[in-house]
Amino acid sequence: MKNAAGDINCDEYIEQELGEAGIPFEKYEIFRKSNGEVPSSIIGILDGWEFHRNWYYWVARAKETNLQFKYADELQEIYGEDCRVAGYAGGILPREWYNNPYNTGVHAYHIDTQEALNALARMIRIQTNEIRNSK
Repeated sequence: MKNAAGDINCDEYIEQELGEAGIPFEKYEIFRKSNGEVPSSIIGILDGWEFHRNWYYWVARAKETNLQFKYADELQEIYGEDCRVAGYAGGILPREWYNNPYNTGVHAYHIDTQEALNALARMIRIQTNEIRNSK
């Protein structure tokens, strides 16, 4: 991921990153002024998750649902170093970080590569489709 800190032209490649991952986005010009280190007007929104671009990585947070452990574990196996549970840089497993009995999955990631962003978006979509099909 490109370092987007202070880059006033970052929206162009942020749109490309989200587009490649299949993550819809919205633009809010006011967001550009309040976004801190990255002056972007873009927020990604996918099936109850929000995606915000930070310095050289993405932050994804669940607003409506967690990524269930069966999906989080699979994501961890392949992309654990680049799709970091709760931003943890030490490679912690999803069930180790979220070890309270009431937790059913992961609600936050820091994502360092395009491939990991694509994979997280894919897992969120798979989970959403499974939930919809079970109703």
